[in-house]
Amino acid sequence: MRLPKPKRTKDKALLKALRLGHCELCGKADDIGVHHIITRNAGGPDARCNCLSLCIGCHNAAHAGNIDKVTLWAIVARREGVTPEEAEAEARELTRRAHCG
Repeated sequence: MRLPKPKRTKDKALLKALRLGHCELCGKADDIGVHHIITRNAGGPDARCNCLSLCIGCHNAAHAGNIDKVTLWAIVARREGVTPEEAEAEARELTRRAHCG
């Protein structure tokens, strides 16, 4: 049975804070957006453990599957001072809670 998609709460202040002014993968400073590792369509949270700043090229590559999630979790983990496993586990728990209410 498929769970209903939870209503998304958009944290505009957090998303603005996460636009660091540079791509956390390649370092470019133009066309920066926030990428959700667990996608918003999959219920991924607007949370520091699930988001990172990427330039448009890296963002598109991530969505195309050309940048593996292990790399993305490692970037978030380094920024947050945790292990990649901890960052992923926290994001997955927040996603699970959103689905369960």
